[in-house]
Amino acid sequence: MTQRLKLEPSPISQTRVSGIFSPVCRCASKAASIEFSLRKADHIRVAVRTGSGEVTVAEGSFARGDVKVRWDGRDASGELVPDGIYYPFVQLRRAGRTIDLPNPIRVDTLRPSIRITRLRPRVFRPGTEKLTVSYRVSEHAHALLFVDGRLRVFTASKRLRYLLHWSGKVHGHAIRPGRHELKLVAEDLAGNRSAPTPVVVVRVRRP
Repeated sequence: MTQRLKLEPSPISQTRVSGIFSPVCRCASKAASIEFSLRKADHIRVAVRTGSGEVTVAEGSFARGDVKVRWDGRDASGELVPDGIYYPFVQLRRAGRTIDLPNPIRVDTLRPSIRITRLRPRVFRPGTEKLTVSYRVSEHAHALLFVDGRLRVFTASKRLRYLLHWSGKVHGHAIRPGRHELKLVAEDLAGNRSAPTPVVVVRVRRP
């Protein structure tokens, strides 16, 4: 029987599982996504192994095709699980199999930190100069630049030390001349955001 099961194709395929998420963040990644494709209709149970046992994420009859469920980071009693690594699996009643999904899920609720290491120039002219901000984060995270309380730059980089540039323009138009307040916020891979850096004041000249 073991040899026959090895030769049979897996009853599920195209597995996609969130690698990391934060159940306490106010973001799109506040729940882990568990997705796969069923080769045949079956009664299935999707669950996650936690420190206190198992928590059922979804259970019922599912048709052949895509299955998409989400885990909110809580255990069977409804309490948030501690930060750590958790392992999802699928039980198939008709196929008589339990399959451990290959991708573990990491729960991370700790906020990163960020600090500005250099900013230049303090006075600049949009169109001819760019503001450059060097920064350092406590873990791999995106940097977000807020100008007068509004998000203006979201870096693609997640490096621990990096720099961002801002042209001084919004939708192609230079912002008004004068004094402006800047601050940085870090957003880690789970979606947790740091406290903002102290406000830095720059002045914008007329183009």
